[in-house]
Amino acid sequence: MDENFGKADSYTKWRAVNDGVMGGRSSGGPSFENGYMVFKGNINTDGGGFSSVRADVTPGQLSGAIGLSLRVKSDGRNYKITLRTDERYNLRPVSFQVAIPQTPTGKWSTVSVQFDDLVASVFGRSVMGATFNKSNIKELGIILADGRDGAFRLDIDWIKAYAG
Repeated sequence: MDENFGKADSYTKWRAVNDGVMGGRSSGGPSFENGYMVFKGNINTDGGGFSSVRADVTPGQLSGAIGLSLRVKSDGRNYKITLRTDERYNLRPVSFQVAIPQTPTGKWSTVSVQFDDLVASVFGRSVMGATFNKSNIKELGIILADGRDGAFRLDIDWIKAYAG
């Protein structure tokens, strides 16, 4: 996987999923400028408190990877990578999440996350016993659900899978 946001096909792949699906009032989503994706919006913790961007992944595309590298420019908030497979917990889809490492605010930085550090969750709550199968990843996302109200912005230049 090599998601380079300077390519036009990236523009149609990414979509917003915000807490409005649960009655919340946060806003946010992707836009594309200067060859990178901008994930920005506003978090409202009254009745919700999350905003995310997601893209479908072809199952098997990440089967040889042990993690993802990203080049980001952050506002200092606590973003996470999310991955979904067919895994379910009590009939609900499981989201496997890992924190994107903190970077200096407003400066481009390259960071990496490893699949071994993923935590299974359903609606933001950790669940035990869920099995992550990297051969069956079907969705990649970035989420902000840090419990803080206010504007946010994360610029993403690229996302790449890496092998061990």
